[in-house]
Order: sequence, then structure tokens, then C-alpha cells
Amino acid sequence: MTSLMPGAGLLPIPTPTPLTTLGVSFGTLGAIPAAALEPNITALGEIPQPPIMGNVDPSKIDEIRRTVYVGNLNSQTTTADQLLEFFKQVGEVKFVRMAGDETQPTRFAFVEFADQNSVPRALAFNGVMFGDRPLKINHSNNAIVKPPEMTPQAAAKELEEVMKRVREAQSFISAAIEPDWFPDPC
Repeated sequence: MTSLMPGAGLLPIPTPTPLTTLGVSFGTLGAIPAAALEPNITALGEIPQPPIMGNVDPSKIDEIRRTVYVGNLNSQTTTADQLLEFFKQVGEVKFVRMAGDETQPTRFAFVEFADQNSVPRALAFNGVMFGDRPLKINHSNNAIVKPPEMTPQAAAKELEEVMKRVREAQSFISAAIEPDWFPDPC
């Protein structure tokens, strides 16, 4: 079962989910443009890459080039799972991150693909109806912010600290359940 990572809104590649479980049929999403499914659109030269803006960490350029911005999403009905399933049609999706204010009528998201060749096919979905709104899809100017990866040593230290708190909690629970009881000496 796929779940969101706490506090991050990211989805790692899940086990496949049938589209019927998404609650949105392709009939309501609109027609899929032929260009989006065209396997021959793989060369990045066919759709020019925008310049990288600002002072960008060089190690993030590949991630940015594999990521698209998806705007005009219905805040009330669009989920990260739906976007993941929708964009898996054009290529392997590594991450989806929902963004924007949930209380506003529209939100946006970022979709990161496993390789840059999926981006031109994803861009072909620009203007396609997704639920009740046309998608706005562009190249991303940013990489998706991901939770930091832990070293094995940091993970072991965090696990040790968590287990210490568990033992303390168990001790308090035991004390509450089994109050000090001394037998009558008589």
C-alpha cells in the first residue's frame, strides 16, 4: 500500500494500483494527447529546455530536468496518488509532491520522472482536462525537496533513542498498572 512520507507529501514508487481505485475515470480526465504516448518523443532537443534560474546546486540540475510543474489542480479532489497514476502513462515516476494551500481552490504539484525522456511526453498533457480543470504543465525550475537520507549510523542512533523512550514508557505503564503492593506481615 502506498502512503505519504510524514511531513513530506512525497510518494516513492509504489506497487501498481488499478486506475479504477482512484475515484477518477479517464472519461472525466479527458482525452490523452497522442503526443504524450508517442514512444518516438524521446529526444530532449524536440522541446527546448529552459535555462536554469539563479544559483542552483550543480548536483540538482539532473533532478530539475526530470521534474515538471503541474498547476491548476482542484484542491478538493486531486490527490498525489491520482497524479502518480496519471503520469505513469508517460514514464516511470520517482516522486510526486503536492504543494500550495489546501484551502485555496487550486493547488500545484511537482512530478519527478526517472529519466529526462519522459518530460517531453508529460509536457504534451498541458491543457488536458484532469477532473474539472485543464492541467498547466511546464518544466520545473526546482527539484523536489526530499527528506534527508540517513546514514546507517544516524539511523541506528535514532533507533536507539526511540527504544530508550519506549522502555521509559513501558516502565511508567508498569508502575501505573502494578502499584507497589506489599503483603500484610501478619
